[in-house]
Amino acid sequence: MSYTKIQWGAAFVLLFINIFWISFSPLKIYYDREAFLGVSIGISILFFFYMFYKVFLFRQAPRTVLFLESLLLMLIFILLLLVFCFLMATLKYPFVDSTLVFIDSIFGINSSAVVLWFRTHELLNYIFSSIYKTYFYQIPLIIVYFSIRGDALALQRFVMQFIIALILTIIISGFLPALGPYVWYNYQPSPTLAAALAQLLELREGILDFSHKNGVVSLPSFHTVAAFLYMYTFRNENKVLFVSIVILNTLMVFSCIPIGEHYFADILGAIPTFLVAIWIDFLIYKHIVHVWTCRASQEIF
Repeated sequence: MSYTKIQWGAAFVLLFINIFWISFSPLKIYYDREAFLGVSIGISILFFFYMFYKVFLFRQAPRTVLFLESLLLMLIFILLLLVFCFLMATLKYPFVDSTLVFIDSIFGINSSAVVLWFRTHELLNYIFSSIYKTYFYQIPLIIVYFSIRGDALALQRFVMQFIIALILTIIISGFLPALGPYVWYNYQPSPTLAAALAQLLELREGILDFSHKNGVVSLPSFHTVAAFLYMYTFRNENKVLFVSIVILNTLMVFSCIPIGEHYFADILGAIPTFLVAIWIDFLIYKHIVHVWTCRASQEIF
């Protein structure tokens, strides 16, 4: 029993769920064959190098194996969970925007007012939009950093926590979907937000178009969940690095509202999602340690 085995097992289970769901649903499915072929070839090449290094060069280059393994798992899970996210959106549960707006009002927050204020201050709007996008770049940073350090346990636990948190986020968003503050408050969305809304509405009509890859999750904010995960992952690292990560991700959480991506309630919803993901990973870690301890005891006696 190991993190790697659990993660690969989870990937196959998720693949089976996606295939089963698509096969027995009346969805109209569209996809770009060239893009599909390109992704398949890219994953296959990465998998080839991973297996080559793992089988023949593991002792000489364990950090390379760790890097390739973590990168491969993250890419596979992100692709599988993107499909799963789209499928969950087809469930067509009622939108919960009115509830989210009510929660925001309890805290005295009007998302529309915040967005419009930032749009009149273009420099600040650009800065926070850029910070919001660092979510994507911090994933390879973590993989590279812990691979170079050779800290397999920290990296494997991060991958596990990320996967668990993303699964929880997608399930919650499927049962509690929201259109987003830009629809509720009727302000002009960015092209990205407009495309995401269009895809969400398509999915609810039973149209699954893989040529569009927009985020369709509002509640909980996965940017916020990821921000907490990034900070948690670096908690035992160099203080300067840890403080830098905390500052960056605190700003990323704050940026969710000014750029119009989320309600404040979405951010609040990310907190229990993060805590549950950490708790589940802790249970998995305890089980793995228990299994290895029992094996070591048996070998001694």
